[in-house]
Amino acid sequence: MPSLEWLTIFFVLLAPSLAQEKASPISEQCGDVLTEPYQPLQIKQSADKDCTWDIKRSANETTRLVFSVLNLNPNADCSQENVTVSDENLQVLGVLCPNSPQISVFEAVGGLSVRVFTDSNTSDRILYLFYNSFATGSEPVSCGGNTRGISGTISSPSYPNRHPDFAFCVWHLDAPKNTKIQLSFTEIFLEIDPLCRFDFIAVYDGPSTSSPLLDLLCGRTTAQLETSSNSVTLMLSADYANSYFGFSAAYKALPKSNTTSLSCSGDEMTVIINPSYLESLGYTADELTLTDTACGPLSSNPVAFIVPYQTCGTVRKLEDHTISYTNTISASLARGLITRRKQVQIIVTCELDGNTVVEIMYTTEDDIIQEQRDTSRYDVGLSFFTSETFVTPVLESPYFVDLNQTLFLQATLHLPDPQLTVFTDSCFASSEPKFQAATYDLVRQGCAKDDTYHNFPSGSGFARFSFGAFKFLHLHNSVYLKCRVVICDTNDTASRCNQGCITRHRRDLGSSKWKANAVVGPIRLGHHTHNDISESIGEENGSKAEHGSFYLFGILVLVANVLIVSLVVLRSSRKQRAAYRYHPVPTQ
Repeated sequence: MPSLEWLTIFFVLLAPSLAQEKASPISEQCGDVLTEPYQPLQIKQSADKDCTWDIKRSANETTRLVFSVLNLNPNADCSQENVTVSDENLQVLGVLCPNSPQISVFEAVGGLSVRVFTDSNTSDRILYLFYNSFATGSEPVSCGGNTRGISGTISSPSYPNRHPDFAFCVWHLDAPKNTKIQLSFTEIFLEIDPLCRFDFIAVYDGPSTSSPLLDLLCGRTTAQLETSSNSVTLMLSADYANSYFGFSAAYKALPKSNTTSLSCSGDEMTVIINPSYLESLGYTADELTLTDTACGPLSSNPVAFIVPYQTCGTVRKLEDHTISYTNTISASLARGLITRRKQVQIIVTCELDGNTVVEIMYTTEDDIIQEQRDTSRYDVGLSFFTSETFVTPVLESPYFVDLNQTLFLQATLHLPDPQLTVFTDSCFASSEPKFQAATYDLVRQGCAKDDTYHNFPSGSGFARFSFGAFKFLHLHNSVYLKCRVVICDTNDTASRCNQGCITRHRRDLGSSKWKANAVVGPIRLGHHTHNDISESIGEENGSKAEHGSFYLFGILVLVANVLIVSLVVLRSSRKQRAAYRYHPVPTQ
């Protein structure tokens, strides 16, 4: 037997004894002050206790605290029994209750404190936690990240070699809509412990560690898991000793229906076909193509098609208020006179209507038809440019500008269709990003409301405009913009994009109308000198003096008009006969 296999067996046999040694002794004292840079702590707490463990660290360090065992009285509620974690300023970071998740992680700059409060129940409570501190802004191990895809692999840092000590990694994985994710752990070799106290992998069924815990893995094993959604989160936590080879996991997206799924984005469709479903029909991925037979699947496990809107035989159709893109996935016809396989056709359509993208899929197996629907939104971006040539975009955020500086913006539809154009219907500003404060209109229903607003001619897939920079009085210098744009067919002369300013509400704004919203910001004023501010105030006062007499004249005219209208109404009411006057209805 090779020496590496002997060494592996030796580690497997030795690991449980090392784990037990590291877990002892159990702390039964009521509280303590911990000053080490890292330390595991197993607490056995009895009834009617209120104990606090203070972790003392310097102000230039970050302390991470990981709970891997939380065994409180299951019959108590959170007011009777809990674990409270606070930072060194006594700010509560979280409260763990008897029904809280098994794995919990807290971080703070400086030290932390852990307070364990128990009720009168005589059962023992067991907690296992591990903390380590490191220089703020410098993780001990670089790992984790965000991933979007149909299939791939995730592995621990340094795999297939030993993972480093103090590894703490979080991976967020997103697959296309209407899919679920299958995770296949081909190898897991972490510190062996029945409770997974020391080194472990936590798998969450969703986009964050707040999602439901799907499984907790450790030791020497393999596993296959399946999520209920198109997102999964993996957390690897390792302490300071007994590091092994870590893990390697393959992931792939599968349809939630176990047959097929469809999702639409700004410029393409994604179709996922379950390999087992295709196999049950007697086909392989290599036999499937789009309408253009030169366009085959992107992958075979899962069977995935990326369907572009502009090529591969995709058909574009305009009907009433809807624009649709349709393609067909089909299997090549059998050769010869007979076949015992069903003729499979998967007709996929993305319908763009209103503020949404409606996704439709039909799967035909001779006379069997399946239908699926989903919704999304137009992908419209709003960006600043440095000049009216709209060549160089502004990449900095926030965008620092001067008062009354001309700002150039472009709303872009991220859909490469030359027959669509964009029109800026409405655009307003706010001093805060949620637009819950008072807003200021730049343009409303195509009508300019700001004197400096200027609309440039629209083009294929974009709209452009400019205005003079301003600030909100008595508020911060930041300004956020939200614009409602309309997407139209360039060949439709009666569309909303060709109607311009609308001063009254119309029921039908054109035969081809699609709306989307875009937000950009913040715009922030640059730093000004005292002289700049004084000149600005002087100009404002001068403007008020010039317009004072005009305002007085307008008020006098308004009063005169009110008096004339009152006299006309009074004279008209006297001429009416009493039989046609309104009388009050008596009430009981």
